[in-house]
Amino acid sequence: MLAHLEKFILSLQVARLSTLTPSGAPHTIPICFALFDNDTIYTPIDTKPKKDITKPLKRIENIANNDEVVVLFDRYSEDWGELAYVMAKGKAKLVSDEQENLQAMRLLENRYIQYRDQNYLPRGAKIIGIRVYDYTSWGNL
Repeated sequence: MLAHLEKFILSLQVARLSTLTPSGAPHTIPICFALFDNDTIYTPIDTKPKKDITKPLKRIENIANNDEVVVLFDRYSEDWGELAYVMAKGKAKLVSDEQENLQAMRLLENRYIQYRDQNYLPRGAKIIGIRVYDYTSWGNL
């Protein structure tokens, strides 16, 4: 990843994760994220309240069915000369390796005080890892 793309991405606190339902419909949600090694994005399944905890989350079901995802990092401004985005295409999976999970948790805790101080990310939390294979950007990064 080019340095200016990384700088832009890390300047943002939230991104949008798009997955596909089994019928092919898009499903997009806002996410917290951390970057690792310029080609991996981590996003947690944290303990913030969920709509229905008895059902698996749609993003996890979708990834199990089709691992192709898009993460959109964007900036809006009333000054349209400041508009910009980076779109990352990748393959997603739940992180199953314990060491990778701990590494991802540390990265997320370093980015978000809520994960450090409010226990929204308990040890062993599920984390989605996205291996990015393509970046597209536009605008005033």
